[in-house]
Amino acid sequence: MDEEEHEVYGQEIPEDGDMDGADVDMAASGDDAAKLQELDEMKRRLKEMEEEAAALRDMQAKVAKEMQGGDPSASTAEAKEQVDARSVYVGNG
Repeated sequence: MDEEEHEVYGQEIPEDGDMDGADVDMAASGDDAAKLQELDEMKRRLKEMEEEAAALRDMQAKVAKEMQGGDPSASTAEAKEQVDARSVYVGNG
């Protein structure tokens, strides 16, 4: 199998057998602890942003519903007649 470079990882993707017996100590040093803390902070901010985005989508849907006039059964012909009644024709001639 050809070894490929992963777009996000930026290095060769190891084969399944390449990682056998490899131990990874996630909290080995203070630098790692700082990185983990920074990662947790980023996750917290991401969650806040996702919650804000959901709230904005809800508000946008509510405003869009209000802008429709509240009566979804109103036909487009009625709306066109209302617009035509307020329109003024200006022609050449």
